[in-house]
Amino acid sequence: MEKVEFKVLRFEDSRSSQSELEIGGIYTGEIDKNRVYYTDQTGDNWIFYINDTCELV
Repeated sequence: MEKVEFKVLRFEDSRSSQSELEIGGIYTGEIDKNRVYYTDQTGDNWIFYINDTCELV
């Protein structure tokens, strides 16, 4: 999968208290079709949907 930078627009699930993810934050994940996969520093796996829960930057 290709690496991309994305900006978080909203969360579908709650974050763990140690997660670094923030709305408006820019992170690097892996893109597959219209989804971006990301693992935060707590080891939680996230799926963000382009033009829904995230946007590419």
